[in-house]
Order: sequence, then structure tokens, then C-alpha cells
Amino acid sequence: MRTTSSFAAVATAVTLFGSMLTGPAAAAAKPPRSPFAATSAPVLPTCTPRPVIDRMVGYIRTVQAADGSFPSPFVGVRDSTADAVLALAGAGVDPARVTTNGRSAIDWIYGETDDLTPGDAAKFVLALLAARRSTVAPGGFDFVAHVRAAYNPVSGLFDTNLHGNAYAIVALRAAGRPIPRHALEAWERLQQDDGGWSAYLPVRESDTNTTAVAMIGLILNRRPAAIPRALDYLRSQQSADAGFTFSTVFGTDSDANSTGLTILALLAAGQRLSEWEKDGVDPVRRLLGFQNPSGAFRFADAAPDDDPYATFQAGEAAAATQCR
Repeated sequence: MRTTSSFAAVATAVTLFGSMLTGPAAAAAKPPRSPFAATSAPVLPTCTPRPVIDRMVGYIRTVQAADGSFPSPFVGVRDSTADAVLALAGAGVDPARVTTNGRSAIDWIYGETDDLTPGDAAKFVLALLAARRSTVAPGGFDFVAHVRAAYNPVSGLFDTNLHGNAYAIVALRAAGRPIPRHALEAWERLQQDDGGWSAYLPVRESDTNTTAVAMIGLILNRRPAAIPRALDYLRSQQSADAGFTFSTVFGTDSDANSTGLTILALLAAGQRLSEWEKDGVDPVRRLLGFQNPSGAFRFADAAPDDDPYATFQAGEAAAATQCR
């Protein structure tokens, strides 16, 4: 199952953010070094070969729209375009140079300022940072300021949509802005009895996608107390094929999106993926098994068609686990 937002986007942006921060803001924030940045082939049972990345990038280029965006039939175009930017940047491709009719996804993002939720703005911040572009649009719209202005000091939330709130915590950290202590405490309190986080408010079932981004945000902000229980929850959501499902409430089959995001959260938590093997298959190997001959990733084995959204999200994890 998929959520209406892409949490995998968070993880790829975090992979890159340490080198994006410059100037006084960076010095003041002093964020921890991304654990993803240290990932290399020797610590991975399976790493992603460069040809896999190249085929993925080739497919992504074919699904760009005339206005520069990357739509997907399964989520909003703001979500999917930000994911595409993150996948391209993680693969070492400058998203600003991937164009249709002279327009890139960066151009498109800069024009998307109307009716922008805090979560949308946070996701754009992550995409722009990953692409090494300004988080202030040419017309003066400041995406970071938009996220910060949404903070509610009573609830401790930036966005009442927990997808958006999760993005806000990571995006502001990536941009070198401090996160209020109350915001982090509120996020910790949203951890459920099973160790996971729900995508909904009021809370419902936990899911791997929300849990993964919750973990990443807390790790980046040096608040590790909730991580062991979160890892236990992820373990309970691992499928027999070593991939991960969205939530066992809806079934146990793995999917590319949830597997990709969970891999990134496991790396953030310093986990050895060899300890997450099932019958000799580790999560990265399972992820790569979702790639079709076209270079696209399918959502699940039961849904074998090329899937743009699955490609963008799975591609971020593939890029983060490249053979070095």
C-alpha cells in the first residue's frame, strides 16, 4: 500500500544534506553527519550496481511531462515530482539539466507556491537542497520560511497531516534551522504501543512509511530513545521475501516503495542489513528484484507494470546503496 506522500524522499535528501549546509546557519545547527553518507559496498550484503541506476534514470527521463514535472497516477504531482528530483540527485544526475521543452522539475517547483501546505513546502525544500538549488524561488517565495511559519507551539506540530509534519522536521534540520524541543517531544509522543507511527491524526494503524521517516527525523535531531522500539516494529512488518509491506493490517506482501524507505531508515539507524536477511536474501537484493527490464520499478509482484512512483521511491534507496 502507498501513502499519499512519499517518505522515501526524506531519506535521500538527508543523505545529501550535510554537504548542502553552508554559512552561519550551518555552523549554528551543527547537524549530525548523515549515516547514509558513510554507506559503502563493504557494509552491505548487496549493493546496487551502476547499470541498475542508469536504467532507472533512463526510465525517469521518459516520464517527464511537458511542464517539467513528473506526474504519477497514484499520488499528487507535487509528491511525485519531488521524489523524481530526489531519485535523480541521488543518482548523481543534476535535475535542473533534465528538461522537456526547456523546463526542468526545478523550474516547475519554483512555480508551485499557491495553496502550498507545510508538508508540500517541506518536501520541496528537501528536493531543492538535494538538487543544490536555492530554497527561495526566483519570485521571492521562501519555502523554508513557509514551513517554519506553520508551527503551532500548542500542539508542537508544523502540519496536522502527519505526513507533512514528518517532512517538516527533517526539512528544517536539513536547511540548518533548529527544531523546537516541543516539536520533537510531540513527535515522540505519537509513537504507538507497537513501536510504529501512524500516518493519520487522529491516529490509526502504524505503517512502515511513517515509522521510517519518524525514525530519520529523531536520529537527525539526536533523540534516539524511540528507535529500538521502532526497529522492533519494522521487524514485525518484514515480509518472508526480505522486503517490507506498508502495514500488515492490509497484507504481508512486500512492495518497492515500503522496502526502499525502510532500507534507508535501517541505514540511518546503523543497522547491518545482513542481520535482516530472509533465507539468504537481504532487503537491498529484494528491492532490486522489483526492477523491470525497462529500468522502471514495479510497485509489487502482483502489480508488475512499470510504475513511476515506485521507481522514484525505490530509486532513492537504490542510489543510496550504490556499489562504491
